[in-house]
Amino acid sequence: MYLDFSKFNYNLIPTSERELYIKRDKEAYIKILNDWLEKNVNEIVDRKWEIEEILFIDEESDFIKLLKEAESLYEFGFYTSCIALIGTAAEDCTKFFAIRSGAPELTSETQYERLKTMINEDIIGIEQFAVLDEIRKIRNDCVHYNDRFKVKNKEELKKDSLTILNAFKDLIRIFFGFKDAVTLEKYEKIMEYSTKSLVEKDPHIKNFRDLALKQRNIMSQLFNIDLTIKPGVERISKQSIYRIEEIDFDFKEFTLYDMSEMMPVIVDLSVEEIEYFKKIDLKEQEFVYAAITSTVSSSGQTEAWTIIKLNRIEF
Repeated sequence: MYLDFSKFNYNLIPTSERELYIKRDKEAYIKILNDWLEKNVNEIVDRKWEIEEILFIDEESDFIKLLKEAESLYEFGFYTSCIALIGTAAEDCTKFFAIRSGAPELTSETQYERLKTMINEDIIGIEQFAVLDEIRKIRNDCVHYNDRFKVKNKEELKKDSLTILNAFKDLIRIFFGFKDAVTLEKYEKIMEYSTKSLVEKDPHIKNFRDLALKQRNIMSQLFNIDLTIKPGVERISKQSIYRIEEIDFDFKEFTLYDMSEMMPVIVDLSVEEIEYFKKIDLKEQEFVYAAITSTVSSSGQTEAWTIIKLNRIEF
């Protein structure tokens, strides 16, 4: 049975009042979704942590887009859809790899024939063939809804989808992963891409907090730098001698350069602080002694820094 009664019969309502009814029902559905998410969020997050990571891939082909969607499907527990999409992504990736290897004629073959030719001509190795062929078999059982697929329970589908999802990601890493050392230019490209994804409302970057979490993880994964605060700490304060790197009263902030840690920190300013700093004619490149404080986010990162105390240093 398929129940498809999400919407009320608005033809029962006078045209002039329908928008009010629709607005009410949408608000009710928002509550349903929030309740569902609250009930299932722990399982969703657990599944997210089951997916292997391959850091970053420069390639922006269609199979990468399909891979991203397949990950989201697994994360939310839609295993059959995940299997079907990974099968499609693996097939598209195989075609892409055949073209890049100088065998474009293979794109018109079936996936089975394509894989056989590719291994016979040493375009792929036996391990890659085994993974791609297993994905092909599981995908075909799923798409054609074969008898052996019909009898699989939820846990078996979960296992299949996670197995081929992680296996396919590992193949992507081997075929297209970044092989050179991570340079500053490469790091800047990654940061630019992640910020662009948020601005363009890429559903795989959910909000600013998600972006900040990914940027934190980038530093730990690529440079072995831990920018987090120990779990359980809710507020952090520090004091040092700073050089005023930049003053931007329009954005209500200034940048202090910590002379002991050799690191900049952006500090938010209140209207009263701005008026006071204007009054004492505080300028860029001056040295100050300051005590600053920040709350710590749920991801262990400092949030907005604010001033507790600031004194100009006269030389």
